[in-house]
Amino acid sequence: MTVFDRVFTRIGASDRILEGKSTFFVEMEETVNIVKTATRKSLVIIDELGRGTSTFDGYSIANSVLRYLVRRTKCLTLFATHYHMLLQDFRETPRVHSYHMACSQEAHDQVTFLYKFIKGECPKSFGLNVARMAGLPKWVINRAAHKSLEFTKQLNLDEVVTSINNKDNEYSLSDLEGEEEGVLEMQEPQSEHFQGQEIPVEAAGMVL
Repeated sequence: MTVFDRVFTRIGASDRILEGKSTFFVEMEETVNIVKTATRKSLVIIDELGRGTSTFDGYSIANSVLRYLVRRTKCLTLFATHYHMLLQDFRETPRVHSYHMACSQEAHDQVTFLYKFIKGECPKSFGLNVARMAGLPKWVINRAAHKSLEFTKQLNLDEVVTSINNKDNEYSLSDLEGEEEGVLEMQEPQSEHFQGQEIPVEAAGMVL
């Protein structure tokens, strides 16, 4: 006798263009197989469901699939997501527990993963940190940080967003408003920051 009757995974991204199937369509096909076939004795692993479409459609699909697995299938599930709203929706749901990959944030927003899977929600996203480490110009990073802050306020999220006016930023919001379009000097990718580390991702795991 095995511990699980089947193991289902929805991981990675691939398309089947010759069959007329986009990456998102293939993702949905794999999800359909899980929803229709998984039993209470199955193990389900789902990674970043809903990223191939608009934010709200993707979030809605991820929410519904997770709710189905929790309430109807009731199988052991590892559901990795970048949707912080999803964490909020299932925060008080019985049998649902949040975990994330621990990391440390050092000077100049350098992020290092500690390779520890710990309990609790991921405190913030690190997309801007990755963009900075990859070498995007500070003007672009600051503009992105400002836009991220706008979205956070509009959606009333609990996510912590790096301030665009902190002392480590070269440009303030007033600098951005007065900047003319032109050629931006690209920074060299800071590849040494990635040596022996995983690239930070804005994800938090949920274990059912």
